[in-house]
Amino acid sequence: MNARRRAIAETNAFLSWAMKSDEPMPRIPRRRVDRGGFAQLLSRPNASGIIAYWWAKTLEKIRD
Repeated sequence: MNARRRAIAETNAFLSWAMKSDEPMPRIPRRRVDRGGFAQLLSRPNASGIIAYWWAKTLEKIRD
């Protein structure tokens, strides 16, 4: 499967899982990162590690 199709499939699987899940989902900011979007999350210590962990666990769940 090429990268584009894989990205579409993973996005579709994630959104389908997220819509059915009772787990809290992060809010999607309305502003770009360079204009303050995600500022609250990115200001936390080890934010990039937290984000990477969340995505890894989330993608692991939807692939099961």
